[in-house]
Amino acid sequence: MEFDFDLPSVSDDEVREIEVIKGGKSYGVFHVKHQFVNSPKWLLEWKRATAKLSKRERSRIDDPQTEEDVMLRRGVVIRMFVENYVTKSAGIPVKDNVWKHTTANLVAFLSDQRAYWIFQELDEFSSEESNFQTEALEEAKKN
Repeated sequence: MEFDFDLPSVSDDEVREIEVIKGGKSYGVFHVKHQFVNSPKWLLEWKRATAKLSKRERSRIDDPQTEEDVMLRRGVVIRMFVENYVTKSAGIPVKDNVWKHTTANLVAFLSDQRAYWIFQELDEFSSEESNFQTEALEEAKKN
């Protein structure tokens, strides 16, 4: 049976570019994939990310009671996001150096409390279906 839904289709493999700007300053250009939170794929990625933790740590991130618990959960979420949904990053401001995209570098950058808002923007962008609708992507490619 085929249902007649008039819903846009979303491509999970399509990568979209987002530049994060605040106060006129660029904090990086990121290439991200769509994350459909709570989809079977996302839930399996979460399970893999938390499998490395001890039973006590999993309990702490499932029901955070302290600031340390929140930071532990945040670290797991950021690492999972970077490993699965960010394919490239560039232009991140680094003192006395040039940014090199690696998982470790990006996790360290986004885990810094001063840069957490950047992670939140990327997370929100990659969760928004309208940024990844197949029809919108095809239209953008035509122009």
